[in-house]
Amino acid sequence: MKSVRVIVVEPKNPGNLGAIARLMKNFGLDDLVAVNTHRIPSEDLFRSMKGSEILAGCKMVDSLSEAAEGLEYIVGTSGVKSDSPKEVLRNYFSPKEFAKVSEKMNGKVGIVLGREDIGLTNAELSMCDFFVHIPADERYPILNVSSAAAILFYELFGSRKSSRGETISRADADRLIEKFREGLVNSNYPKHRIDKTTLMFRRIISRAVLSPYEYRIMMGSIGCSRGKDSSE
Repeated sequence: MKSVRVIVVEPKNPGNLGAIARLMKNFGLDDLVAVNTHRIPSEDLFRSMKGSEILAGCKMVDSLSEAAEGLEYIVGTSGVKSDSPKEVLRNYFSPKEFAKVSEKMNGKVGIVLGREDIGLTNAELSMCDFFVHIPADERYPILNVSSAAAILFYELFGSRKSSRGETISRADADRLIEKFREGLVNSNYPKHRIDKTTLMFRRIISRAVLSPYEYRIMMGSIGCSRGKDSSE
C-alpha cells in the first residue's frame, strides 16, 4: 500500500483515536499523528485493541502544518459538500474516486480527519491538495470520524496496484505554482484576485497529478506567457 500518514485534528470524543488506530492496524498503516491533543484517554487504549502499538507511537503536535511535514500530498475530509460550480477551491472526490487518483502519487500522502463537531478550519482546508467527501443521507450526513476513516482506508487498501506512473514531487508543484503566481504579478493581474486564483491553480495541479514531462511543459509554457495581460 502507498505510504500514508493519518492525521487526526483535535479529537474530542474518547475512543475515536483508539478506534482509528485499530483500523490502521487492519489496513497496514502505522503512521498516526494527533493535532492539539496531549494525552490519550483510557477509552482510546481500550478501543485500540491490536492497534495499541500504533496508538502508543502516535506523534502529538500543535498544528496541522507541523503534522504535514514531509508529506507530498494532503487530503482533507469533510461531511459537508457544496454543489455550487463556484466552489472551485474545494473540489471533492468520493473515496473510490480518490483511491484511483492516489495510485498516480509518489511520496507520502496525509489523510486529515477533522474535529468531530466543526471539522477543519478554513486555514486548515487551504493547506489541502484534495478533498474527500463521503455521501450519506441528507437528513444526517455527518459520519463518526472513525467510521469515515474505515471507509477511506478500505478504498485505499482495495486500490493497490503493482506499478504506477512517475509523478512530480510537492517541491516541484510548489515551484510551478510560484512561477504561475509570478506570472500573474508581472502581467498586472488584479491584485485582489491573485491569492484566490493561485489557490485555484494549486487545486487544479493537485487533481491533475502531473508527470515530470507535463511539469516541464507547463513550466516552459508559463515562462513563455509572462508579460502578457492575463486579465484580457
